[in-house]
Amino acid sequence: MRATIGAIIIALAAIVSLLVTISAPYIRAFDNVRVYFFGNASGANDAINQFRLGIWGFCQRAVSDGNWICETTGLAYTYGVQGSNGNQQWVGKSWTRGLVMSAVASAFLIITTIVAFTKHHIIAAFLSWWSGLVTFIFMAINFALYLKVRHQMRHLGTIENTDVGPGFWMSLAVLILTFIAGFILLIEHRRSRTTTTTSETPYRYAGNGGFLSRFRK
Repeated sequence: MRATIGAIIIALAAIVSLLVTISAPYIRAFDNVRVYFFGNASGANDAINQFRLGIWGFCQRAVSDGNWICETTGLAYTYGVQGSNGNQQWVGKSWTRGLVMSAVASAFLIITTIVAFTKHHIIAAFLSWWSGLVTFIFMAINFALYLKVRHQMRHLGTIENTDVGPGFWMSLAVLILTFIAGFILLIEHRRSRTTTTTSETPYRYAGNGGFLSRFRK
């Protein structure tokens, strides 16, 4: 196997995608949607001033001691929060289930990385673009979850700020890397074919030996 620029870019995209897939609560900083409260709000057990939704669970920060409380729920979980007006809002399983597409994209990127380090550049290029498409689907699901949460938080009667988490922006980086890598792999495939064709072309010599052959006996 030989490392090329395209293969290195794909490997980098796979690493970033894996970090996104690990997500909160395992890596709290790589959440998908986060909400900051500037008033009273109650999470699962206590008053909170922030919560973060990941792929495999959620994290929330307690107002009392500032500690983070993370819960691993597994795929497709439900999260609820109560505002100062007593109104409760819930994020259902149907909104968090689709986040598993990040794991699907990571699996494709790992396969693409293995193929890219071989001579099958054109296959790796199409796999790279396919991984980018799956990543785009994940981003769309992530953004839909963000819009859902933002809409619900406005009914709590509490001043808040809802934003997409770093996992979304990291996925955007993966998307860009996969499309760039795909084009580079196609270029490398074309160059390798040109080099192979040139090296296999035999040198042709004139059959009559040229002008000096007239003087040979």
